Amino acid sequence: MFASFNRIWRNAAGASAVEFALMLPVFLLVTAGMIDLGRALYQTNSIEKGLRAGAMYAARNSYPLTAAQKTEAENIVKKGNRTGTGKYLVDGWSDPASLNISTTTEVVGGTPVPVYHFDAVVPFDPLLPGLLSALDLDQIKIRLSHEQAYIGY
Repeated sequence: MFASFNRIWRNAAGASAVEFALMLPVFLLVTAGMIDLGRALYQTNSIEKGLRAGAMYAARNSYPLTAAQKTEAENIVKKGNRTGTGKYLVDGWSDPASLNISTTTEVVGGTPVPVYHFDAVVPFDPLLPGLLSALDLDQIKIRLSHEQAYIGY
């Protein structure tokens, strides 16, 4: 009786399959985390490029911006063009996101220079939103800002 139990206990057939089955969920979780980290970096980069382009557009227009110019700058930030057609550069812009455009005056060498401030708060759009909800991380927001001195025409 002990001999047959000993033989079963030492049998290594199928051990690799059991080890793989135990490690597969961990591997998938790490892979999904790496993919979402890459998505976060991509979305952050896209938002920053949009902010930079919108700030440059604003800095090369009249000071202060007219309502139409401010709308065009917002369209550039969110959709990449002045008319606001097409899809959002980042899907998070369709969720409750905020874009604040403000101005201050800085003194440079005794000369007052207007400066545009573009501040954005955009919800992160993950690949697996259910995973972030399960980990109670579904409220992650990307917060970025960009400043540009007024250049003029």
